[in-house]
Parts: sequence; structure tokens; C-alpha cells
Amino acid sequence: MRFLIILLWLLLGFFYWKCKNACCDVPAAPAVIEEAQTISSIVPIKKLTPIKFQCSDDKAETEPEWIAFRDSLINNLSDDDILEIKGLNFKNENNSTSNDLGMRRAQNVLRLLGDGLDKSRMRVNAGTKGDSCMTEEMNNLIAFRYARNTAKVKEVDDKTLIYFPYGSNKKLDDEEVEAYLDDVAERVIASGERVMIIGHTDDDGSEGFNMRLGSRRALAIEDYLIRKGVNLTKVITKSKGEKEPIADNSTEEGRAKNRRTELKIIK
Repeated sequence: MRFLIILLWLLLGFFYWKCKNACCDVPAAPAVIEEAQTISSIVPIKKLTPIKFQCSDDKAETEPEWIAFRDSLINNLSDDDILEIKGLNFKNENNSTSNDLGMRRAQNVLRLLGDGLDKSRMRVNAGTKGDSCMTEEMNNLIAFRYARNTAKVKEVDDKTLIYFPYGSNKKLDDEEVEAYLDDVAERVIASGERVMIIGHTDDDGSEGFNMRLGSRRALAIEDYLIRKGVNLTKVITKSKGEKEPIADNSTEEGRAKNRRTELKIIK
């Protein structure tokens, strides 16, 4: 009798287990699918350009990646920008003037760019890098920079135009103008070159008033350069007043173009 009770209990347990699996089964946890993540590659900016110089030499030696680098410089230049090319030299390199070598290097790199970019959209500058010529730094003697080319500062041929508001000589609180003049000051201090500044006006007002206004505009630029360390003997200022317009004074657009200073580096 006891045996039958045990057997019955086992049979009931077996049927209960089958029923649970068939009817009340808990679904298995879904497989975890790892979604592939796309990680954007961060391409480091190349510190050393594919242009190399020998110590005390201005000849630019290009490396195999120069063509791709050049094309990238040109293709990434927006319509409102210009390309600045700054040549550097060490203080112990042989120079006819203290910064002439850096300028020659920049000019030679400008020629390397060929006809891919209008020369009016490129600007050369120069500076010093350090005391002693170091082999490991000879690929780091040219600096490229995109600079905004707006109506406030415009390069035309061998001179730069800086525009002024109506009846005013105050334009130097503008970051773009100051950045450009900072570069000019650095170049003149390093190279020993001189800078000529000529003030111009539109034809609104008397001839005498405009001659004085043109002079004040030129002197405002001169004052900024001197405060940045340029020797007074390196700056020449003149005024043309309303006598040399570059646009039609009968329109506001033309008058705005005539309210300017012209800045030119004299070697």
C-alpha cells in the first residue's frame, strides 16, 4: 500500500512537470545583439608640412605628399578667405636682413602653389622661430592660415586697403583690422622693412577737411603700429584726401570704398 502511494506521488509529480514545460514555460531571454558602433576617425592636424628647407637656404624641397597637401589647402579655402603663408627662420641662419630668409621661403612656397589659386587670394608673411637651426624642425618652417577677407581689410596688388566709417578715423577696435596690423608690425620689426600709409576719403566735405581726415586715418594706423613696437622711423604717412578715388563717389557703395587707408611694405 505504501509502495502504491509513493508510485502515485511520483506519477503526479511527473505529469505536473510536463504540464509546466508545455503550458507555462517562461520564454528564454533574448540573445543580446551588440550593435556595431561607428567611431568617427579624428584625423590629427599635420604639425610638420611636406615642405623642407636646408639651414640658411630658401629652396623649398617638397615631399611626396605635397600635391595632396597643396590641393587640400586650395580646396578648403572658402570664398571669403585668403591663404596666409608665413615663412620662418632661425636667428643663427645667414640672412641679408634679419628676416629676409623667412620671407624668401614664403615667396618660394607661394610659387609652388602654381596657378591653382589667384595670387590676390594669397598673402606672404615672415617671422623668426628660435635661436639655432635644428634639423628636426626644418619641416616646420612654413605656417599656413586661412584669414577672413572681408570689406574691412582687402589686399589689392602690392598694397592693403583698410576701410573706415563715414567721417571717422576710428576703425582699430575691429579684431580683423588689428589682427592684420599685428602681422604687419611683426614683419616690419623682424625684417627692418618700412611701411607707407596713405589716407583717403570720399568727396563729401571740403577739400581741406578731407585732406586732414585722410591724414588722421593714416596717423591712426601709424599709432597702432608704434604701440606694437614698430620704430617711428620705419613708418611713412601721407594723405591724398579726396584726390584719388577708386570708386564712384555718386553712390554710397562707391564712397564707402573711397574711405580707406592704403598700406604698402617698402623693401
